[in-house]
Amino acid sequence: MKAIYTVLTHNFQHLLPCKRHIVLIFFVICPIFADIWAHDDIRKPVVAGQFYPDDPVQLTNTLEKKLQAAANVSIEGDIIGLVAPHAGYEYSASIAASAYKQVVGEDYDLVVILAPSHRDPFKGATIYPGSAYETPLGLLHIDRPLAEELVATCKHVHFSNYGHRAEHALEVQLPFIQLLFPNVKIMPLVIGYIDWPGCKEISAALAKVTQNKRTLFIASTDLYHGESYDDCKRSSRQTLEAMEDFQPQAFYQGLESETLQACGGLPVVIVELAAQKHGANAAKLLQQTNSNDVVGQKGGYVVGYGAVAFYRTNSTKEQSSKIEYQPLDKKDQVDLIKMARKSIDHYLKFKTVPEFEPSSEMQLEKRGVFVTLTEQGRLRGCIGHHESNVPLYQLVPQMAVAAAFNDPRFPPLQAYEFDQIKIKVSVYLTNVYKIASLDEFEMGIHGIILCKGQHAATYLPEVPIEAGWTTVDEEMASLCLKAGLPANAWKDGADFWVYRTQVFDESVLSH
Repeated sequence: MKAIYTVLTHNFQHLLPCKRHIVLIFFVICPIFADIWAHDDIRKPVVAGQFYPDDPVQLTNTLEKKLQAAANVSIEGDIIGLVAPHAGYEYSASIAASAYKQVVGEDYDLVVILAPSHRDPFKGATIYPGSAYETPLGLLHIDRPLAEELVATCKHVHFSNYGHRAEHALEVQLPFIQLLFPNVKIMPLVIGYIDWPGCKEISAALAKVTQNKRTLFIASTDLYHGESYDDCKRSSRQTLEAMEDFQPQAFYQGLESETLQACGGLPVVIVELAAQKHGANAAKLLQQTNSNDVVGQKGGYVVGYGAVAFYRTNSTKEQSSKIEYQPLDKKDQVDLIKMARKSIDHYLKFKTVPEFEPSSEMQLEKRGVFVTLTEQGRLRGCIGHHESNVPLYQLVPQMAVAAAFNDPRFPPLQAYEFDQIKIKVSVYLTNVYKIASLDEFEMGIHGIILCKGQHAATYLPEVPIEAGWTTVDEEMASLCLKAGLPANAWKDGADFWVYRTQVFDESVLSH
């Protein structure tokens, strides 16, 4: 449990949330078991007229104009979760609209909004104890029976006015929801400090109580806050790419190590987990900007904004055809290995991922990549992506840093270990494609992904060779255990995807 809690207060003059006035509170934060402040049955708007118009006609016009201007992004699937910013509408409503535009015309039974607490320090999550939230557009009624079920199900969630009294991050999402879904019930949660197991427990409880409802989960967050325009662009891009990678535990580790910056980072983690339990298996970056670009000037305090969608791809769209890529030549292998090591070294010194320039057309290709680190022959970190929206010259440095500092199985790499680690890069030679049965799987040639229910795991092609396995049964049994399944679970009801990789290490530098 953390004894020091950082409270982020708000800059009302510019309506840029989370300007960092750090307050240190030297006490152990206790869970909120009961509300010790009086509360109204209806939570009145507290930032109308400041963050967004308090006149209902003007507010409606603003929302409609922002939604009309936002682009429709091609998403082949059902949207289950969104990430949207929460600054004053003057700054971030266009980005928020790009998120909500993707669900125009949809019909949800429930909208769950998760926002960070900028003012009240507490542990866990709180639901407003009244019956509704109010905005200039009217009331949004809380699904009270479902809220009570959630509180009864999860020890981390409590009814409390704490976190809701003056919080803007949740309130600014509500007018968009009211305009698009006038009669929908809501579940408003404000998130305090919560560790990784707590995030998993909250998301599991949310998924359980909403399993029979078509639910939209919304994570309210801004990104970088600070004085550097260039750092804002770099950090915001890195954080949004991590959201798009859709790996909640790696995202949580990035927040803990401060590789990633998002004031609503914990809501994002919980939404990612809950969305995955509802079947979401893909994410897409919708739009991004920052407050300097919005007002047309560089310099001074700057905040990053972004919008992301988490969605379930249509099963009929599942890619089953094989796509092959050309192998990398020696020069590209050398370049990428050098980028990987330089990135880890740079991050150890400056806590940032360096930027590189591509030196060939091949390095501009967007393929899957894994980076593996070993130390004295033992695994020290392995992180990667089966597919990518960024080119190789950007993805390899990102995965190298992630393997060194964000693999949840290992502590972050220390400077004294840098010269001891060995780096291996696996670049995909095919896409990931589904196979009808394990008869199509070639052990030692194919990497494989096993999926069963909510469980999934992968092994790179070289894993069975390094482990000394001689049969497919051995590899599948181990893969099931890695996925959190019984060793024989692969025999019934599992799906399999395969891929091939080109593997190279730092020995290419000496040849």
